[in-house]
Amino acid sequence: MDVVNLPALADAVRRHASGEPLDRIEAALKVGGELASGADELIGQFVAEARAAGCSWTEIGQRIGVSKQAARQRFVQQGCGRPRAARQPRPGRRRRGTGGESRCSFCGKAESATLRLIAGPGVYICVECVRLCNEILAEEGGKP
Repeated sequence: MDVVNLPALADAVRRHASGEPLDRIEAALKVGGELASGADELIGQFVAEARAAGCSWTEIGQRIGVSKQAARQRFVQQGCGRPRAARQPRPGRRRRGTGGESRCSFCGKAESATLRLIAGPGVYICVECVRLCNEILAEEGGKP
């Protein structure tokens, strides 16, 4: 499959950064980053299709050569899991903490208007990690 043409990419870099050799390196790094991002999106699209078709994280992980947890962690963060209903934080709920920026103790994401954190004794967990935990338990035959 000849989808990416390296000589054509190199010519495009030379056209956009025709100055110094170091300018071309910088331009090549930018193109490389865009290609990597595009590759991740491409893989993520097919992971989402596989999940929608009922494929398990174990099967997906085996195909890409990682554990089911690694596959789930990589692609759920990109939004490639099964579609989920969006939950809004309940108004008037108070969370424990010092009032500073709270972060999930598991994935490190900061609390925001779209990401709710649940406080525990000295820890926080986001609803995304709770859902992920429930999926793991469900796949292993446990009850969420």
